[in-house]
Amino acid sequence: MRRHRRWFFAAALLTLLVDQASKEFVRLHLPLGASIPILPNIFHITHTQNTGAAFGLFPNATMLLIVVALFVSAVLLWLGKQGFDRRRVAVVTGMMLGGALGNLTDRVRLGAVTDFIDLRVWPIFNLADTALTIGALLLLWWSAIAPASNGVRGKSQQDLPTAN
Repeated sequence: MRRHRRWFFAAALLTLLVDQASKEFVRLHLPLGASIPILPNIFHITHTQNTGAAFGLFPNATMLLIVVALFVSAVLLWLGKQGFDRRRVAVVTGMMLGGALGNLTDRVRLGAVTDFIDLRVWPIFNLADTALTIGALLLLWWSAIAPASNGVRGKSQQDLPTAN
């Protein structure tokens, strides 16, 4: 089964390119620490550098986070090479790979990840984080609803969203 691999690799590449372009734009046009209100008190573009993981966990653990990102990327690449039963699973798994590679690229090149999406009620994040989070949540959602819809609609086992 080597279906939908092109969708996986296209999603990964597009996510990586958009993530890196957005971060480069912020680095070039907004000084570190500066903030521009887009919707005051709701959404700002704020240029920060994060040496840790999400929510400030593991500050200054760059090498550990590089190793983790390499491992996660290797697993996602292996899954992508195998192919997917469902196009949507291929796309969101590709988004996750692109996000992991986007933040890995920052860590290797700069020693920290560029973050800039500031919702004022959440830690500042970037498009790679968004792709990773949305991808993981969708995979979890589809995994949770697949057994229920399998019994209700009579779908076959091969219709379930798996990455086999």
